[in-house]
Amino acid sequence: MRTNKFMVTLTLSAGLLAGGAIASAFAAGNATGHSAVQWLTPHEVQLKVEALGYRDLTKLERENDKYEIKATNADGRLVAIDVDPVTGAVLKTDVKRDNDTAAGPTTGLTLHQAQVKVEAMGYRDLKEIERDGDKFEVTATDRDGRLVELDLAPFTGEVIKTEVKRNN
Repeated sequence: MRTNKFMVTLTLSAGLLAGGAIASAFAAGNATGHSAVQWLTPHEVQLKVEALGYRDLTKLERENDKYEIKATNADGRLVAIDVDPVTGAVLKTDVKRDNDTAAGPTTGLTLHQAQVKVEAMGYRDLKEIERDGDKFEVTATDRDGRLVELDLAPFTGEVIKTEVKRNN
C-alpha cells in the first residue's frame, strides 16, 4: 500500500513538473508567436526587404513585435511596411504617397550606409534610424549602455548632435 501511494505521488509530481516546464516555454514566446527565436538584425531585415524589391529606405524602426520600414516600392510609391522580425516577411503594406520631389533628398548616404557608420562608431542595439530631411536620426545604445538619440550629417555620417534619452 505504501509503495502504491509513493508511486502515485511520484507520478503526479512528475506530471506537475512537466506541465510547469511546458507553461514556462509558452510564456517565453513573444507577441508574434515566435518562441525563444532570435530577431533578424536591422542589416538582415534591410537585405530581405531590398530582395523583395523595396528601395530607398528612409526609416527602419524596431517595434515591440515587428520592424517598421518606410521605403519606395517597385512602382515608385512611398510605402510603410511592417516586417516579421524573425522571417523578414512583409506583414502589412500601406501606400503613403506617390514618389515626388517632396519626399526629400535622395543623395548622400543610404540608410544602410548610415547604419554601418553608426555601428562602426561603437553604437549598438539600434532601435530606429530615419532619414529626416537634411539629417539622419538614430536611436541606439552607446558604449556606456545609455539610450541616445543621434543626428548624423547626411553625406558623411558624422554625429552632429547627441542627446541622452535614458541612462543605464
